[in-house]
Amino acid sequence: MARIVFEIPIDAPPATVVEALDTETGIAGWWTPTVDFPGGVGSVMKPSFATAPIPFELTVDQVSEQCVKWSNSGDFPPRWAGTTIEWTLTPTGGGTLVRFSHDGWTSDEGSFPRSALAWARLMDSLKQYVETGTGKLLPGSN
Repeated sequence: MARIVFEIPIDAPPATVVEALDTETGIAGWWTPTVDFPGGVGSVMKPSFATAPIPFELTVDQVSEQCVKWSNSGDFPPRWAGTTIEWTLTPTGGGTLVRFSHDGWTSDEGSFPRSALAWARLMDSLKQYVETGTGKLLPGSN
């Protein structure tokens, strides 16, 4: 099994980071503007991308000021099947240390390196969005 892991400090309280991770407006601000997402535990997020033939399907498994966890509930992208994405949030005197992991990859080959790079860029976009209100979406994010 392979996993992608990052840590990034964000100059905002955990509740603000959770809002960016568990609302349609938040996801649209740092990941992709084309997303169908009611938010909350048990909901299914469907982010869409111009370069992808169908939307991703991510089920929200946990939402708290300590942790937000999603699981890939669809078969697309194929290498994401059975993976989980977890955001652990630790308060740091007015800010938040965000530890991100994307676990359960069958190997570190194929699309894994591209996905790791994309997540690194998205972590920066999340930070920018939470701190300034404007993220830096990736090319192909519709």
